[in-house]
Amino acid sequence: MNPHDPETVDARLARLERLVADLQCQLAERPARPASAPFQERSASPAFDQAELPPRPRRARREPAPGWQMNWDGQLWLNRLGIGLVLLGVALLFRYSIDQGWLTPAVRVAFGAAAGAVLFGAGLRLDQKRAFGAVLAGGGIAAWYITGWAAFHLYGLIGYLPAFAGMVAITALAFGMALLRGSPILAVLGAVGGLGTPLILGVTYGSPRGFALYTSLVLAWTTAVYLRRGWRPVLWTTLSLAWILLWVYAQHLPAGAALRAADPWIVQAAILFAWLDLGVLPLAKRVVDFRGAGQGHERHWKHAEVAHWYALALIPPHAALLSSAAVWHPQPEAWGWWVMGAAGLYALAAWALHEPDPRIARAVLFTASLLLSVGSVAALEADALIAVFAAHALALHVVSTRGGGVPARWMAHKVFIVAGAWMLIRLIENGSPSAARALADLAVLAVGLASAFLVRTPRSRLWYLYFVHVGLLGWLWRGLAPLDGGEGYATIAWCAYGLGLMMVALRRGWPLLERTAIATLMLVVAKLFLVDLAALHALFRVALFLGFGSVFLVLSYAFQSWWKPARAEPADPAPGAPSLR
Repeated sequence: MNPHDPETVDARLARLERLVADLQCQLAERPARPASAPFQERSASPAFDQAELPPRPRRARREPAPGWQMNWDGQLWLNRLGIGLVLLGVALLFRYSIDQGWLTPAVRVAFGAAAGAVLFGAGLRLDQKRAFGAVLAGGGIAAWYITGWAAFHLYGLIGYLPAFAGMVAITALAFGMALLRGSPILAVLGAVGGLGTPLILGVTYGSPRGFALYTSLVLAWTTAVYLRRGWRPVLWTTLSLAWILLWVYAQHLPAGAALRAADPWIVQAAILFAWLDLGVLPLAKRVVDFRGAGQGHERHWKHAEVAHWYALALIPPHAALLSSAAVWHPQPEAWGWWVMGAAGLYALAAWALHEPDPRIARAVLFTASLLLSVGSVAALEADALIAVFAAHALALHVVSTRGGGVPARWMAHKVFIVAGAWMLIRLIENGSPSAARALADLAVLAVGLASAFLVRTPRSRLWYLYFVHVGLLGWLWRGLAPLDGGEGYATIAWCAYGLGLMMVALRRGWPLLERTAIATLMLVVAKLFLVDLAALHALFRVALFLGFGSVFLVLSYAFQSWWKPARAEPADPAPGAPSLR
């Protein structure tokens, strides 16, 4: 077709005219715009002025990027980096001045104090709502701490008591500014400086009992700040430093005649106070707040919440017990009983908190379980220890079914894995087992069987049952093999056990148990060939082979009619239905 043909051009123009007419008809049939919109009314009027158009809407702001970019503040980080570089530059300037001999020690100390005052004053001048002020004020407080340390430790310009008093004053100023401006950064800096003052100035200049009392006062203050403001960084800073300091004080107690009778008791009292202050009060505050809110059912905790509360329940008791051991140097058995006593207290606390705050109760129960495990290892011997581990696992399974939740169930599995693996290792070891050892291993098997009926998932139940099955075979072999002709007795016991499983499986219609019983009987045959042929007397071997062969043949025919339940006869099919016979 030629596009320049006149007829073709006329046809195309006619077609376009028809399309335009159709579009005009469609536009005429569309409903008019609502009269309530003032912008549409002005645009429809003939006197509409383009200058009266409203401003074009701005683009929607881009959503913040997920992850760490949501909390990114470039200005704040540049400010912190700038403060760090300024402090580093001042330190390098000090070092250079010392190398050149320009500044005397007094001038250096005065310069450091002045630099801290400048930074602190600049922080006060900034608006309280901006984070820069807290950063600058924190830099000034850090400069004062460093200056005080240098004045006492490097240059000896002031004595120990003035230096200690100056550090305490700086700490009080840091906490005061933190509460005044609502800055957790300053509170953390004050906690680090206040608790670290004995280490900064040296623990050899004072007595452990004096440092213990001082640390208790700082702990009381920092915990009060946490309870008032809820600043977790302050709590964790205190928690991290307090136990290190108390352990150091316990290690520096004087020995021999220099040790006063009250010194270890004062340090021990400080340890108990820290336990209550850092391990009990925060949990109690959480319970009181939860009950006061009246929330009823609480949402699942996120990973940060789980780590916070479980660590807060776990760390203080373990750290307190280790610090107490550093004070008194007890025997492992005695220390184990201390730990088990603490486990009992935490178990009672978990029971009491189950109704007021179930989640905190589970965290406390988890702590009690771990304390019991640690104390049992330290205090008990092999047979008693494995029996306690088995009873511990069973108790946790019972608690998990009565509201203990996932933590109790998880701990129950782990404790039983330890007890079960240990029992299997004991069965493999050489030597004749004692009655106490056999009873302890049998207790583990009994707990495994009971746990199979307490767990919820079929897979876990199957794992427990198979453990009991394998463990019982090993227990029978281990107990009968040392006897005269014991290998044969063990084989007979295995066969009787396998036949019992077979009868139960056929009567109840359990295919998996039936396959397990057949595997057990195959294991009996394998033992006959691999072990009994070499270990037993010739007549005993003949009796075993003839006896087992006869039993297997008879029961292979008898099982079908004796133990297999009769199948129900199918009902007569309905008229017109196909027959199933």
